[in-house]
Amino acid sequence: MLRIFFASLVLTLAACSRPAETTSQTPAAEEASVTLAVSMPAAGARVTSPLRVEGTAPGDWFFEAVFPLELRGADNALIAEAPARAQAQWMTERPVPFVGELQFQVSQETQAVLVLQEDMPGDEAHPREVRVPVVLAPLP
Repeated sequence: MLRIFFASLVLTLAACSRPAETTSQTPAAEEASVTLAVSMPAAGARVTSPLRVEGTAPGDWFFEAVFPLELRGADNALIAEAPARAQAQWMTERPVPFVGELQFQVSQETQAVLVLQEDMPGDEAHPREVRVPVVLAPLP
């Protein structure tokens, strides 16, 4: 008798459960795939100071509406750093527009990398980052 009860319970639960998802990507997976996008400067651009950085980043890249920007030379030496600031509500997983500005001085054209790094890496050992190669140009 107990066996019949459990069999009936299992069949009832199976009949009431939702069908399996048939799409290749669920909304949660789509949100998890959101990444940082830099709209300015373009990779390989020749830039002068102040360097304005613009784009969109997932809300989880920010802490208190900012995340770090760095400008590093070919030898990885730090040339400049500044915060990228959210331009909209940042407590979301959707893309959030950001703006930052880096001040630097060079006497000749210099190869460099703009590094954008998430400020809240969570349990990850290394924070996510995006690197954009640029050429720093002296002011005329």
